[in-house]
Amino acid sequence: MPPRTRWPGVAAALLAGVVAAAYVGKLPPALPALKTEFGLSLVEAGWVVSTFNAVAVATAVGFGLVADRAGALRFALAGLALLVAGGVGGAAAPSGAWLIVSRVVEGAGLLAVTVSGTALVFAATAPADRRLTLGIWSTYMPFGMAVTMAAAPFAIATVGWRGLWLAVAAATVAAAAALAAARRDYPLTPPSGRTFATVREALRRPGPWWNALVMTFYTAQWSGVMVWLPTFLVQTRGASLAAASLAAAAVVAVNVPGNLTGAWLLQRRARRGQVVCAAAVLMGAFAVGIFADAAPDWLRFASCLAFSYASGVIPAVSFAGAQAYARSPSQVATLQGLLMQCSNLGQFVGPPAVAAAVAATGRWGDAVYVMVAAAALTLACGLAVARDERRAGLA
Repeated sequence: MPPRTRWPGVAAALLAGVVAAAYVGKLPPALPALKTEFGLSLVEAGWVVSTFNAVAVATAVGFGLVADRAGALRFALAGLALLVAGGVGGAAAPSGAWLIVSRVVEGAGLLAVTVSGTALVFAATAPADRRLTLGIWSTYMPFGMAVTMAAAPFAIATVGWRGLWLAVAAATVAAAAALAAARRDYPLTPPSGRTFATVREALRRPGPWWNALVMTFYTAQWSGVMVWLPTFLVQTRGASLAAASLAAAAVVAVNVPGNLTGAWLLQRRARRGQVVCAAAVLMGAFAVGIFADAAPDWLRFASCLAFSYASGVIPAVSFAGAQAYARSPSQVATLQGLLMQCSNLGQFVGPPAVAAAVAATGRWGDAVYVMVAAAALTLACGLAVARDERRAGLA
């Protein structure tokens, strides 16, 4: 580890993560245009969203192993290249099927960047600053999504959704250049020699699994709300696409201070399990406010903001949990890979589950059943994390 934190290196890794998150944020504002152009149903549009996460659902732990062997910087640059290829291919899509394939390529790129980005932040950070930089790193997804969702309606109105895809690809090239320029900030370390036996040892204990499952049910809820919020506002509240996307971007952005609150709570030695349980209860309560049929619009929007803020503590807590559960440095990447795999599983099932609930009756209010069920499962996993913390003596 470096004797002092190399902040330009941390910033370059964060920029790569933010740009990768733009590939998530560009889709919700474009869904109405995509549904019209390709004749997609609500459920089919949900699968266009979720196929982005298909690679990570099956291979995130393996990606962590490959990143360790190939080197985090090299693997991150390869991930950015995949994002560019998927973005350009998607911009040329003649059909919904082509678009889905391009999203799978983009999903592989996002996974490579996020798995490697964590390792790059570690490499550039002094041990005393690690909790802080992990908390900052956990903001890459909501920050990247919020910026893209805010800009997307104006880009779509000017150059169409295909132009938006190309603009994000161009930003990715710039991020790759910045990351390559910061390569001296990531001290080179030899491969850890991790094998599949080492992976099995890291995954044998229940604690890391409960920690990762928290992310599954958290992301199922969060992505279920954030992906469909612009469509919900356009279809049921009569909002324009620009107004709906800006409102959704504001909701996503509030997740960032939630992430930083999670990091602050960890600095104050709060118990991870207790923080997760409190966040799960608040997420379930605020989800009712979002989708209740009788709720006035001001209450819906306030509930969206509160939902996003309260839920934001979970990623920071879970990322730190992966480090706490690791018994050796060689296990950190494996447990981060497990975290990403379970997180992407939640993103894979959350939007289609919400779409299926709505499509079954035609009522957006029925999405609340999916949200409350996921909140209850998050609470159950948080209780398991708390129990495991007490048994293992983890702070």
